[in-house]
Amino acid sequence: MNMDAFELDSLSELFNVGLHRAAASLSEITGQRIMVDMPKLVVCPISEIEKPLANLVGGEIATVHQIFGGAVVGDAVLLIEHDKAALLAKLMTSGEAAGGGRLDQSAREVLAEIGNIVLGACLSGFGDMLELPVSFSVPRIHIESLKSILGSLRTDATEPQYAVIVATQFRLSELAVDGYMVIAIPATSLSRITHALAERFG
Repeated sequence: MNMDAFELDSLSELFNVGLHRAAASLSEITGQRIMVDMPKLVVCPISEIEKPLANLVGGEIATVHQIFGGAVVGDAVLLIEHDKAALLAKLMTSGEAAGGGRLDQSAREVLAEIGNIVLGACLSGFGDMLELPVSFSVPRIHIESLKSILGSLRTDATEPQYAVIVATQFRLSELAVDGYMVIAIPATSLSRITHALAERFG
């Protein structure tokens, strides 16, 4: 399935709206101004996902994993390099990023909530656009390698699977954190989204 430039631009704008909603929610919760950059998107068959991701992230990665269903179905993961994730969690709770360190239980809970807000704000955009409900599982946080992440994405062998890679940057105080979403989605759900984009923005 090939997406043309219009469909990619429309999908980018959909994620942009979701990310700004998430940033506004996080800003309200933390009392700090959080900004996000316009996302960059890559859409590819899930079998080809490793190369673009390997160019973006490496080493230990903190991930927040959430399965969604309803009008569209899929598997979504928020990825942040471990050290930056620890700094982000500390900055959002204490207002200071000094020290960083490991992701202890408290920091993991903070990161899980960040992931829940970011993924929920972006994925709910699908439901809003399609005017159909989209449900979400409880987010799960892991510290893992890129290979483990790719192996954990749930796929359905009955139809072609695609990956939507969304790259952005979260900025607050003196810290800029690169964040990536990977959404594994079957061809029928991706087609439903692109048709809805065409009807709304075409």
